[in-house]
Amino acid sequence: MMSNKYEVFTPTTCTFIWRFLAVFFLGLYWLISDGEEAGILSLLFLIIMALARWRIKMPAWTTLFDQAICIVAVTFWPGAWFALAIPVFEATLKGKPWFVIPSIIFLIMEAQSSLVLIMILLLAAFIGIVLYSWSRSVDLYKKEADMERRYRYELESFKRELLLASTQTAKMAKLEERNRISKSLHDHVGHELTGAILALTAFEQLWKEGDPRAEKLFLQAKERFSESSRHLRETVRNMKPVSATGIESIKEITEQFNMCPVQLNIYGDTSKVPSYLWGILDPALKESLTNVARHSDATQVKVSLDVSESIVRLYIFNDGALKGPSGYGIGIRNLRQRAQSVGGSLSASSVKEGFQLVCVLPLDKDE
Repeated sequence: MMSNKYEVFTPTTCTFIWRFLAVFFLGLYWLISDGEEAGILSLLFLIIMALARWRIKMPAWTTLFDQAICIVAVTFWPGAWFALAIPVFEATLKGKPWFVIPSIIFLIMEAQSSLVLIMILLLAAFIGIVLYSWSRSVDLYKKEADMERRYRYELESFKRELLLASTQTAKMAKLEERNRISKSLHDHVGHELTGAILALTAFEQLWKEGDPRAEKLFLQAKERFSESSRHLRETVRNMKPVSATGIESIKEITEQFNMCPVQLNIYGDTSKVPSYLWGILDPALKESLTNVARHSDATQVKVSLDVSESIVRLYIFNDGALKGPSGYGIGIRNLRQRAQSVGGSLSASSVKEGFQLVCVLPLDKDE
């Protein structure tokens, strides 16, 4: 929220100032005109009503009591005519100017033609209308701001849920792939190996007895071993992805970057990193190198991938300076949200020697 010294002037503070000045000048006028006791009583009533409206949200029809007191006080103190400016202001401040009709009728009946009185009443009505419009505009602005914040919060929540769902989908796909491979090995390789072992067992017994059927069982076992080997090769071939993944993808991205030299260092066992985390590490590296090419004058990029027992850490550093303040924006924010959706973190910041990006992701215990 923006903060400046002019925020103190709000519709509420301006209303309070107007009420204070109105009561102050009316009291001063009472002192100068040597008013009667009815004048001070009407002043006290108006002060009490002003304080009540300051602390309590009172309806517009309560201004009828103010007008009634002023009209009664007029018979004892002529200065009470000017006190009508207060209920006129309060009625228009509520956006209900028709509540001042009793005062208008009374003015017409008493044939009041004082230019000063008419100008003061019109001024009070005008200020009330201005503050009413101002207050409505402020309320509308606050309502729109609240709705915008709520929509932004809902959007962020939806994005987090979408990222979490994407992560869960990747994990489920991994489990399904494991189940598919396990089923394939069980149904084909396991079945053939079991048949081959049984054939070898029978062959051993018949071979000891000199039975001529032993040769047939041996050939059958050999054929089953060949068939299981073929199924195993097919399973392994189906497991191999069409495009590079994991550490191969990281190497491929760094090798294809030709804006400046890229130094890649890898530490730890990268086989521990699950596929859904590579789906965050790869875009993080691509985004960093893209920003180097578009928004930096770097001469060298250092990439370090460190895999420990519990975390995987990607560190990217370039020795260039940003060409503009918007070099790292929505791409980094989206990557940070994706990292947070799996319990990790991502930070990008300028340092004295250049710019660095650090992405830390947790490894599952069962990986």
